[in-house]
Amino acid sequence: MSYRYKFRYYNSTFKILNAFFVPLQNLLIPRAFSLLIVRLVSLVGLGQYINNSIIINALQKIILICSISWALIYCVFKKGVFVYKDHLVIARYTITLRNWKNRITVDYNEIKSIIVNYSDLRFTRYHGSLLVPFGDDTYNVELTLNNGKKYFFSIKDQEEFCNNLNLLINSTSSKNN
Repeated sequence: MSYRYKFRYYNSTFKILNAFFVPLQNLLIPRAFSLLIVRLVSLVGLGQYINNSIIINALQKIILICSISWALIYCVFKKGVFVYKDHLVIARYTITLRNWKNRITVDYNEIKSIIVNYSDLRFTRYHGSLLVPFGDDTYNVELTLNNGKKYFFSIKDQEEFCNNLNLLINSTSSKNN
């Protein structure tokens, strides 16, 4: 038994922007990150030891393949929140400012609370915590873990999702006791 809740965007323009910019972001970020590492290596003075054109060409091809793969994965794989019997998976296949995981798996026993958040994230300390690029900052789900970590994501049928997940969490906790 699994259910999928699709991500919801602020409006249709943002949904189109998401379809264009996120694959582009997935294509460019690995290259920028590798460039940063190369700059740091050269600043430290270790660049002279890897000044071999064969190694540099191989590394460039590996980084290019990883970048293209990451962009294609975003375009091909199903995105959304998947609810299973004992855990949920937030599958987004991109990175955001505060979370670099493509798929976030959360066991129900790790969840402290889950609510629909109606407050605007743009003017809080959680600005940038939204897991979905171009998602709705003012109407989203707030998932709080026992360790205090919070995830924010906007999906379709958010009230239904929170009610169903609270029922699953309660049934899981009653089975464990």
